[in-house]
Amino acid sequence: MKSKQITHEEELFHNLFMEYYPSLLSFARYYVKDETIAEDLVQDVFVKMWELREQWKGVENFSAYIYQMVRFRCFNYLRGEKLREEMMRSYKEEKLSIVEINQYIEEEIFRLVNQAMDSLPSTYKQVITLTLEGYRVKEIAEKLNVGEETVKKRKQAAKQVLKEKLGKLYVFLLPLI
Repeated sequence: MKSKQITHEEELFHNLFMEYYPSLLSFARYYVKDETIAEDLVQDVFVKMWELREQWKGVENFSAYIYQMVRFRCFNYLRGEKLREEMMRSYKEEKLSIVEINQYIEEEIFRLVNQAMDSLPSTYKQVITLTLEGYRVKEIAEKLNVGEETVKKRKQAAKQVLKEKLGKLYVFLLPLI
């Protein structure tokens, strides 16, 4: 297997990396406060430096140039993080308001159903309440000391009143009664 010859350019770049990396890492950490992120940002700068190596060869003050690149890279990262955090906060606030709206709707439906239930004659209300509690027609008839047909008629009449009072909201109550 043939070993690859290291070019003068690669050796120069390696030496620059070894010389500047530790101090650039410390410099980046000052801005981003996270070791791993600072490492990634500094490495990104060195990759960019390698890709644009023809351009920086003519730079008079290389040290100032590379520190400026790291600084800009850190600022770009922080700007992106701030934007991401703002978007997440906005999403959470929006989600919270949707939850609040849904809760309001549930409470309002509950209030309207209770209001409609309260308007029922007491015999109808008893039948519907017991139905909502899970009792069957036969059990309701026994509890109220009436015939099963009477329970069925009261239930049917109560449903009709509720349907008229609740309109389209009646569909929320229908599976329960």
